[in-house]
Amino acid sequence: MVSKLILSISALQSTGDKYFAKGLFPSFRENKTFCYQRPDSNIFASASIAFILKEIKPLLSDVNDVDTILNGILQNYPLYRNKDGLDTYNFWPTKPSRHFPNGYIMQHFIHFKLPDDIDDTALIYLTNNCKLEQVNWLKAKLGKHTDGDNVYSTWFAENMPIEHDVCALCHLIYLVFDAKTSLNSFDLATLQFLNNVIVSFDFLNKTFWFSRHYATIPLIIYHYARLLGKFEIPALAQAKETLLTIIPKLFELERIWLNKVLLQTAYFKISGSFKEKSIMEWNGLNEPWEQNLNIQPFYSFIGAPFAPLRNTFLSNLASNKNLQLGWKSKAHELTLALENVVLRNNLSSANN
Repeated sequence: MVSKLILSISALQSTGDKYFAKGLFPSFRENKTFCYQRPDSNIFASASIAFILKEIKPLLSDVNDVDTILNGILQNYPLYRNKDGLDTYNFWPTKPSRHFPNGYIMQHFIHFKLPDDIDDTALIYLTNNCKLEQVNWLKAKLGKHTDGDNVYSTWFAENMPIEHDVCALCHLIYLVFDAKTSLNSFDLATLQFLNNVIVSFDFLNKTFWFSRHYATIPLIIYHYARLLGKFEIPALAQAKETLLTIIPKLFELERIWLNKVLLQTAYFKISGSFKEKSIMEWNGLNEPWEQNLNIQPFYSFIGAPFAPLRNTFLSNLASNKNLQLGWKSKAHELTLALENVVLRNNLSSANN
């Protein structure tokens, strides 16, 4: 199954066309309420695929196809680099700027043009063999985009509201620990914030406002698990224990197939064991998973155009799913399935 999934992912990588540059993976933004769908040449989907493949690569016996996929993605990173040549990155191409590509309305309004962000920047740093001095430079720049609580914000921009998306922050803190940089006051404040969001259970009832660009409980837990499964972080010890306690309960209640895959993967990463039988014995990849992938609602990333307008009537509409845009990438979803199967196989081998 691993080989089949890798080949399926590889087959989706663009060879170059009017919508997607060679090496990118197709991604589409949509809103089913308004029968809206557009090809979207963002780097997020491809960089997310690169992150997962790089993480599971040591567990694969044959990495030739994976290396080919990764090389195709990495060659596109310069297209998304800061327009002035700084080492930050944008969701959309910057040279020339193409926000809401292939659209008819929003691409003509400056309000919808996004600044560079910590999410895409961290993913690109993590998959592109960045140097320690680059990470230290990034942290210094990030410190200029905080408010009184010293928690890092999502955007590299003076005219954007401060925003704390926990999934994006998990990527950033992952980079901090991966680069082995010294923790500063901003790192520590961000870690405390990440811990509090989980142990307070606020992410369960204020999900959108703590993760405006992922906006589901399974995706939040999955992104915490990527961080907690890789590093021992004392400041997040309470969050880790809380997640281990609640994941089984959420797993039993979850009905969306790919969300169950995410929760199971998260438990694999955090626990590293077969302790929780109800989770570990579920093998959704033996079900008709291709059918589940095609028919069940799932977005790995969402956009809420009204969210930056805090304290306004429009901002209050931001969490309404009917007014949000969802980004779909079949290749990214297949990569999430691949990660699950590789981790399951590795855990099974370790426990035999």
